[in-house]
Amino acid sequence: MSDVVVRIATVDDAPAIARVHVQVWRETYTDKLPAPIVKGRPVAERAAALRRLIAGESALGPQTIWVAERAGVVIGFAWAGDSRDADRPTDAELYAINVVQAHHGTGAGQLLLSASVGDGPASLWMLEDNPRARAFYERNGFVADGTTKVDEQLGDAREIRLVRTEPRVTAGG
Repeated sequence: MSDVVVRIATVDDAPAIARVHVQVWRETYTDKLPAPIVKGRPVAERAAALRRLIAGESALGPQTIWVAERAGVVIGFAWAGDSRDADRPTDAELYAINVVQAHHGTGAGQLLLSASVGDGPASLWMLEDNPRARAFYERNGFVADGTTKVDEQLGDAREIRLVRTEPRVTAGG
């Protein structure tokens, strides 16, 4: 049984989430995105933005952040809300799941996915060159729908959209 606990984030979690976000981006995207983007905003600046978001001060509509903890330490987070796409392939969109590399394989990512979008229809955008994430999402019923974009905020990185339109069937269910 996993010792990972997932719960909805509070404003007090913002600094820990910001640290995880920065660490995961460095671990995952160092050779895939321009260095200034990977280094990004300072942790304190990210934490301030997260505090506002968790407090419900976002113009993007309803959204929630969950944290995954082991022994009381935040090791990952998920962020989800209403689809931001004009064509809305699903109502729900997974904006991010980040788990610190040292905690891959603990079940944290799966627990965060379950908490954030459950087994129902959802969409997400991911960096095209991220085979580990793509395999994870495909195991959970997401498939590329052929929609791509070039994200200027990520140094013109190419992203692909994955969509799960049918509820995921789990073993025994």
